[in-house]
Parts: sequence; structure tokens; C-alpha cells
Amino acid sequence: MCVLRQVGLLAVVLAAISLPISSAQQQQEERDDSATNMIVGGMKVDIEQVPYQAAILTLGQVHCGGSIIGPRWVLTAYHCVDWLLPNFYEVAVGSTNPYEGQRILVQELFVPLETLSDPNFDIALAKLAHTLQYSSTVQCIPLLTSDSSLIPDTPAYISGFGYTKERASDNILKAAQIKVLPWDYCQQAYPYLMREFMLCAGFKEGKVDSCQGDSGGPLIVNAKLAGVVFYGEGCARPHFPGVYISVPWFSDWIIEVVDQQSTALEGELCAV
Repeated sequence: MCVLRQVGLLAVVLAAISLPISSAQQQQEERDDSATNMIVGGMKVDIEQVPYQAAILTLGQVHCGGSIIGPRWVLTAYHCVDWLLPNFYEVAVGSTNPYEGQRILVQELFVPLETLSDPNFDIALAKLAHTLQYSSTVQCIPLLTSDSSLIPDTPAYISGFGYTKERASDNILKAAQIKVLPWDYCQQAYPYLMREFMLCAGFKEGKVDSCQGDSGGPLIVNAKLAGVVFYGEGCARPHFPGVYISVPWFSDWIIEVVDQQSTALEGELCAV
């Protein structure tokens, strides 16, 4: 099952709204229960362990993740907010259960110009309507601005509220350790997809991976935000690791957007 790793909204809601939305073709194959996703292959965690983790809600339903990168900013995937209508989205922070967290309306959405013609540039900035108050459960994560540390076999960490196996949603916050894989390995798995601004991470044998509902969430390397959850063939299948959008590749764009804001708090990113 080829998945952009977001949870689909209820069909009746989608049918009632005549707006463009991304959808990934899904095959109706049954999966062996032993092939669980990466974050299923990980462990349940409390929000204090990953306080930068955010959830993206559309019409009140959690369907993606994100990362707090400043007091007014969450970084996520474009396909999580592809209606580009801020009033349709909220961000939940500060709770292990996203439905019990603090909810903040999205004030504005930003995507690279390339995204409008090529959705594979799958990254978006959500500017929040209110300033976050940092605490033990709400913290920002610095951006990784250089890809020099993204060496194959480097440990990496993921987290999210997504599925614990294919087509099995529970909104439990989970985290796992994986590793950076050679870009060429994902190129072999996804020759139709891989681009220079994408990263490859997971395990060649599968068993640990991100899954539906984790889209837009963090890939952490050396305590910095290195990637945004993007794509995978199913969840945790052998030889089909996760594909992530590279934060270093887009770091100049992120910094430029934030720097152009009108107030100091709006223009603040997480300190390195």
C-alpha cells in the first residue's frame, strides 16, 4: 500500500467539501501482524519525552503530526494542510493524547513556490494564531541546517500519533529509534519518487517505521529536526524504508519565511 502518511478524513466530510485534497492509492492487501510500523515497532512515550511533537487536526480530527520549531511555528508536510485554508486546521500540543492537548488555531500557512506545481516538495509552515508558552510538555526543536551529519547508520528518532500497523489507528503517542540509510537504498525501493531533497531512514529489514497518521512529524538526528515524515510503501515492510523531506535542504526557506514576519515573537525560531 503506497501511503502518504496521513490519516484520511471521513468520506462523508470530504464529499461535502469541494476542495482539492491529496490522496494516495491504497491496495487492499492483508498484512501479516508481525510487520508493524516503526512507531509500532517502537514504544509508547509521554509528551515530556518528545515535547516538540505536535498534532495537526482538520475539522477536529487528528490526521498528521508536526514539530514545534518556534513559539508561533510548527513545521509539517504540505499534504497535511493541502487545502491551504488556515481556518480548517488546528495544532494540538502539550499532551500525550492529542485530543486532550492545548489547541491553537492556524493563522497562516506557507509552502515553497515549487510545491504549488510539484507536491513532492512536501513541506509546510503553520503560523499559529497564539504564542506557545514553553513548559515541560511544550518545547521547540532546533533545525538541522547542514546535511553533513546525515551519514548512513547515524541514529535517528521518530515519534507520532499515527497507526500502530497498517489501517489500525489509535492516536497513542509513540517513538522509536531508527537509522539514516543511504539515499540510493530508497532510490532502489522508490525509483519513481526519490528526489535530491528527500532522506531515507529506517531499517532494511523493516519492522520499525512511521505509518499513516505520522505524516508531517519529526525525524530527529543529533537532537535537531532533520526530516519531515513523508512517504512509504505500507508500513515497516522489508526493503521499503521511510522517505523524509530534508530539513537542511529547506532550512534557508524556513528561516527566510520566519525572518519576514512583523514582530519579534513571530520571527523567532528555536535556538540551536
